[in-house]
Amino acid sequence: MCEIETITKIANSIGVPPGKLNLDSEKVITRTNNNKTVSGFATILNALAQESQSEIARNSSATREINAEVYQWIEFAVLYVVPCSKDKHISQQILRDFNKLLSSKSYLVGYSITLADLAVFYTIHNLMKSLTPIEKENYLNLSRWFDHLQHMPEIRQDGEVLNFSTIYLHGWATGTHV
Repeated sequence: MCEIETITKIANSIGVPPGKLNLDSEKVITRTNNNKTVSGFATILNALAQESQSEIARNSSATREINAEVYQWIEFAVLYVVPCSKDKHISQQILRDFNKLLSSKSYLVGYSITLADLAVFYTIHNLMKSLTPIEKENYLNLSRWFDHLQHMPEIRQDGEVLNFSTIYLHGWATGTHV
């Protein structure tokens, strides 16, 4: 998912207008809103969070430590996850790493959903969509986290709900056991 679409979805998730988004001559995303222009993915998300009254925005800046961690995850999403999603082997490693991380956590930062979760969710969405049901089972913790987020209407918006049901395999194993 490109940065413009990701920022638009995140803005909608936290209840603020995305403003006018475009890429400048150096391919850096810029946002103009109320005659103020900011550039850069993480900087734009920070500006959106400051404008928002949503719980997600408040969670993202609850403390300096949380704010710093959220910023790091946002940078990680745009600098590593997005480019790596174009290579199947590297993207599988990223998914394995997220799966391992989420084995002991419900959210990427702290105990509540933050902008870090949104940034990673939207940047891996197409990867998760491309996985088969069996591949999704290889990433149970990541699948649990992703499925939880996609069921929040403000995050899913008008998008489809990806299937994470393991019952899907039942149709493949129709033999009887004695």
